[in-house]
Amino acid sequence: MDVRRSARPGSWRLGVLAAITVLVVTACGGAAQSSAPAAASAAPPPSEAPASGPASAAPASAGAGGTVTVGFISPTTGFVAALGTDMKRGWDLYWELNGNTAGGVTVETVYEDDAGDPEVALTKARRLVEEVGVDMTAGPILANTAYAVADYVAGQGVPSFHISGADDLTQRLFNPLVMRVGYTSSQSNFPAGQWAYDEGHREAVTICPDYGFGWESCGGFVSGFTGAGGSIKEQIWHPLGTQDFGTYVTQAQAAAPDVVFIGSAGGPDAILFWEAWTSFGMQDTPLVGNCCFADQVLLRDQGEAANGITSFSYWTEGRDSAEVQKFVQEYENRYDEIPSLYAAGSYLMAQVIAGALEQTGGVVDGEAFVTAAQGLTFDDSVYGAIAFDDTNNIVGGVNLEHVEARDDGKFWNVVDETIPDVSQFWTYGKDAFLANPVFSRDFTSQ
Repeated sequence: MDVRRSARPGSWRLGVLAAITVLVVTACGGAAQSSAPAAASAAPPPSEAPASGPASAAPASAGAGGTVTVGFISPTTGFVAALGTDMKRGWDLYWELNGNTAGGVTVETVYEDDAGDPEVALTKARRLVEEVGVDMTAGPILANTAYAVADYVAGQGVPSFHISGADDLTQRLFNPLVMRVGYTSSQSNFPAGQWAYDEGHREAVTICPDYGFGWESCGGFVSGFTGAGGSIKEQIWHPLGTQDFGTYVTQAQAAAPDVVFIGSAGGPDAILFWEAWTSFGMQDTPLVGNCCFADQVLLRDQGEAANGITSFSYWTEGRDSAEVQKFVQEYENRYDEIPSLYAAGSYLMAQVIAGALEQTGGVVDGEAFVTAAQGLTFDDSVYGAIAFDDTNNIVGGVNLEHVEARDDGKFWNVVDETIPDVSQFWTYGKDAFLANPVFSRDFTSQ
């Protein structure tokens, strides 16, 4: 792999399901893996978070022989604990394989559990910045938690790195202290919509969770599909953490579309949707998933029942790449599981931070450090060939993929086609794209 400076700008089952019916987890400090006790006070209301406007920059820290501390926030309890656990595993694996030094400094990590709750995430971010004094933060994963953390951390002059898809982190709310080592929620779904039309489908139904990630995932598909000439018969929204998808599947069935797009948040939602979809005999209705739907969290649980699912993603664990297969093998050796998107994303996030430390000689100096990270390019990575645009978001390939069995009987995704150099602004151009509002329940097409 060539990493260089660039001239370009830029199996849980029923017991767990019963335990995750409450979406907002208010007490998760005891589960946090951190170097100091988690904050015990109740989460403050969101209105107490400082705005993301100008703030006095945090002083430069570390340098040769010093220590850089990263505050790592992910949900290791609550309804998306499987996602957060995989995030932590991917992060840890990078440093285990490559050593915990970069740019002449030692990298230490302080872990916090946000339980998938934005108020808890904000409390943990405050503790990391104000009490621990971290040099940067990494995570969290859900869109609502990422927006809360990025706004606060940037307001303190501290760099934050994300793999969350929350579109506006690198769009209308762009802050030079915030970097996404990943793709927006909508980004990989623009080509999915175009592909569905090119396959001959003319009428579609979308099924997405009713919050930021779902609106943005749906917005990418709808924009690509209608932009190509297709029409949307119905848009179906469900609460995050839905326990019974039967109602939503029957709505799609009644609409009788040519194709259905599922913009899943992954984890339990993906599993329970797929069980409802198959139990209602919908296997013959063309279905295309987003990045998180047919991820390993689903495949570990469903196995053969998920064989053949088609989706679009930037992480494909069966891709023929030395970088991918090295990561998959090392991850399986340690955890006896094929890595998910969340593990791969955190692994790459660590790799980018390490690369930026090498560029700066271990100095973390606010915006300058993020600029160093933004200048990195990768001829190959766990996500393929990638660079970063001038709002600190990946430009890279998106894979049309399908699920199949490996020789050992485990299921994974393999690549059918790669659409290269996909931008978060698709084919619209940055200015035209940003002239419209962020995708929402009421606005799902550019």
